[in-house]
Amino acid sequence: MRIDVIGAGSLGLLLAGRLIAGGAEVRIWCRSEGQSRALTEQGLTVSYEDERESMLLPGTSFSAAPVEEYTQCQLAEPGEVTLLTVKQKVLHEALPEILLPLRDRKLVIIGFQNGYGHLELLRELLPESSIWAAVTTEAAKRKTLTEVIHAGKGEICIGKSSSPTYIHETDMQASDPAAIISFIEALASAGFHASLSKEVDTIIYRKLLINAVINPLTAIWRVQNGELLASPERVHIMKELYTEAIGIFEACGITLEQGAWEAILEVCRATSGNTSSMLADVLAARETEIRWINGSIVNMGLQQDVQAPLHCGICGLVEGMTVREG
Repeated sequence: MRIDVIGAGSLGLLLAGRLIAGGAEVRIWCRSEGQSRALTEQGLTVSYEDERESMLLPGTSFSAAPVEEYTQCQLAEPGEVTLLTVKQKVLHEALPEILLPLRDRKLVIIGFQNGYGHLELLRELLPESSIWAAVTTEAAKRKTLTEVIHAGKGEICIGKSSSPTYIHETDMQASDPAAIISFIEALASAGFHASLSKEVDTIIYRKLLINAVINPLTAIWRVQNGELLASPERVHIMKELYTEAIGIFEACGITLEQGAWEAILEVCRATSGNTSSMLADVLAARETEIRWINGSIVNMGLQQDVQAPLHCGICGLVEGMTVREG
């Protein structure tokens, strides 16, 4: 199976490496020519935090090139599935120019973005394509341009949004997602636990809620996930963010399963030693995904005339931490 992976960050490299080892034909599309050259020359290494031996995949076992070359390659030699593993900022600001020339093509696109808004953007950019959402709890950390650490095993859930915003006639007619099923089989061959779900919307909103409560607070307080539970004061702020978000979900007609609050606490415990992606961005002076996580909740509330002052304030605090001084 020929799989294109756009985005060679932690998740992109993890998926690519394991899929290559599982026998898939993988093309990695990098944001920099330097990284694509390094991957070609040095290969891709997948290492682990436990005692498992690292896996080195030689550069001859896959292809790596700058993402600007994806469009022409896709037109000349189409892949079966394209995985988008870039962050929301890159998807919204850099990829439209690359994807627009493929507007009339019938591609199979799977977005692995956190937060909300990426599916709508992809549908607008690629109206003839089949757009899928993926939610994963796999944990990965990119160590270098060519090495990724598989920091924790999780699950990958793939599905098509049932939201009216994303329903398209082409999707309604495509009753047999053959490429998706083949991709899930490729993930299984690569050692991932992957499944096809009809409840992907619920999973997306559940992960959005978890990220909106945990990530910004770890970034502001500069603590690992488990340290959020270190004091009643921290837990109180978490609960306030949770309560405000749940109120907006309810106003939008979104229902999550019972025990959502307890699930957030359990994530903190299960990932106690993890550094959230938002904290990692702040520490590296990179722009975060706050506008697509907490900002999405604020926008959802505005659509229902419901204010979200806490989430709005959190957005301002985090965005203010990554402003580059002139």
